[in-house]
Amino acid sequence: MNKSENLLFAGSSLASQVHAAAVNGDKGALQRLIAGNSALKDKEDQFGRTPLMYCVLADRLDCADALLKAGADVNKTDHSQRTALHLAAQKALRTISTGRI
Repeated sequence: MNKSENLLFAGSSLASQVHAAAVNGDKGALQRLIAGNSALKDKEDQFGRTPLMYCVLADRLDCADALLKAGADVNKTDHSQRTALHLAAQKALRTISTGRI
């Protein structure tokens, strides 16, 4: 288990393997998990964040693509009423405002 995986399972908000696979960019594991249980593609964590949202936050575009192809709900909102698109826009604005393009 790598350092980020330890953080995922040591009491953090990422409570499931599907979220861990999404944030760590493990496309194979993500696809296997979803193939075994299609409901996992939209599984929410304690903040209402879905695997797609974690892909966006962690720049895991290949995993986001896999989730979208599996039918992940792009309109799902977290507890703050943000979708994956909202998170992507916020992230882009922060990147532009800090000059890290």
